[in-house]
Amino acid sequence: MSEKLFFKNYKIGLGFLAVFFVLLSVIVHLFHNYFLFRLLRGIICYTALVYLFIAHGKHIQKWLVGFLFFYGASSITTIWYENGIMASISMILNFLAFLMLLWYIIPKIKLKNLTKKFTLLFVLMMLVNGYLFIKLIELMKDMTLNYTQYLFMILSAFCGILLAFLALFYNHYFNSKLSMSFTLLVFLIIFAEIFRGIAYYDLGYSIAFVYVARILFVGSLYTLVHFSFFDLKTKRI
Repeated sequence: MSEKLFFKNYKIGLGFLAVFFVLLSVIVHLFHNYFLFRLLRGIICYTALVYLFIAHGKHIQKWLVGFLFFYGASSITTIWYENGIMASISMILNFLAFLMLLWYIIPKIKLKNLTKKFTLLFVLMMLVNGYLFIKLIELMKDMTLNYTQYLFMILSAFCGILLAFLALFYNHYFNSKLSMSFTLLVFLIIFAEIFRGIAYYDLGYSIAFVYVARILFVGSLYTLVHFSFFDLKTKRI
């Protein structure tokens, strides 16, 4: 594939793929094919991974490969989420996927650049969001199948909070299109996970939240692919 195709026209192809996967997900869910609906999450992840391998080749970012691999595997294992062992494996893989995002962002954060304002913001975010996350997870506690699943739900939640703060700080300090793209990516993933959890455990408007979660999920991977191109392009300048 030519550089022109991937670096100048890729957004059009990605847009069509995103719309296709959203519509396919809605249709599959309307037909109550929950096996395929869950499987589609993994298919979408690995489609993005294959696309990036073709586009970037040996230049593909390692953290990105790790994220898509673990996130896709976590998505596929949710097919058997009603089984305690598979539910635990799914949450462990989900946590590992979040660690891949931290692998990218942590080296870019310099503590000496952390102002008092952002230190206060971090404390407030940890307290407020941590409280809200824990309350949400407590609602799910009785519905979880074992302690391991519950533990990694909590770890993933706190990982999400840390990612949100680091992304905001990263964007505030660099204030670039690249940092804005990463911040958008993080928040799309976080809200996709929140809505998916609410929908699965029937804590709210489950049907509507199922579709919102899937749209946000597809949007997050669209943003991730766009970010990967932009990240490599920035490094080459």
